[in-house]
Amino acid sequence: MQEFKPEDMGRFDGKEERSTYVVVEGKVYDLSSSALWKEGQHMGQHEAGGDLSDDLAGAPHGAEVLERFEQAGVLKTDAAAAAKPPPPWALKLLKTHPHPISVHFPQALFSLAPVFLILFYLFENAHFERTCYYLMIVGWITAVPAFATGLFHWVYKHGTSKKRLYVFKLAMSIVLLTYSAVVIYVHSTHGVLAPGAVDLTVLVLYLLILPIIVSIGHAGGKIVFG
Repeated sequence: MQEFKPEDMGRFDGKEERSTYVVVEGKVYDLSSSALWKEGQHMGQHEAGGDLSDDLAGAPHGAEVLERFEQAGVLKTDAAAAAKPPPPWALKLLKTHPHPISVHFPQALFSLAPVFLILFYLFENAHFERTCYYLMIVGWITAVPAFATGLFHWVYKHGTSKKRLYVFKLAMSIVLLTYSAVVIYVHSTHGVLAPGAVDLTVLVLYLLILPIIVSIGHAGGKIVFG
């Protein structure tokens, strides 16, 4: 049976009349005849020419659907690396789901911070302004373990996958950590905000953190639910 190298799979992406191959659990399937894989895409979410083992875990069907198609070969991998499982401590920690638990805290805190800033300007209550500032600080503090556990899952659960979704989520998480630190610094240099005139610089900085949070949450949702 033919062996395919991981770096060769990109040549079978289904585009421009190329063959449509996908990898699942080390097996390479030829889906060129499937009407659901036109131009190498499936349901607008999955693309041919790569390993879809993780994606299949969140799909409404199992590998039995792929068994209907011809197996073009197998994926050639480093046998030593493939046979090496995560260390026992990592397996035990994975069972506690540290990242899904820790990630909700910064998401909630960062989302509430701009809300309290808007409430401050609406009701001119100084407590809202301080709450906004402290929410951003605590959000940054809790984002650090959320990022660390995300790296842990990426390494020991997803095998440092280089899929665009994982790379995007990792990159945006770094952006969030950096950006929120900038917001805290700018707010601190502006001091306690006055309730009368709106500080547009601080307000815009707080509002712009929302699309970053949404993009990270959306990527996380696609990883988990497909």
